[in-house]
Amino acid sequence: MIRLLILVFLVYFLYRMVRRYLGQGQMGDGRSPQGTEMGSVDEMVQDPVCKTYVPRRDAHKRVIQGKTYFFCSRECADAFEREKRA
Repeated sequence: MIRLLILVFLVYFLYRMVRRYLGQGQMGDGRSPQGTEMGSVDEMVQDPVCKTYVPRRDAHKRVIQGKTYFFCSRECADAFEREKRA
């Protein structure tokens, strides 16, 4: 019985260590593996074309005439860029 408890404790300890290692990210820049800042909520940004909100990490980013825009899809980004050029 004691061996089982020790085994369970060791498995749990290893699990926590792996989670900590992966949670801090292997990128070395303070981001999690999903690309967000550690401990922060992902910011929602509004697509200027269709007015939908998308998480910043999932948005398509374009810099147009020196200003950064975020879009829900590549199609919206292309349409906006064509409109700005015209």
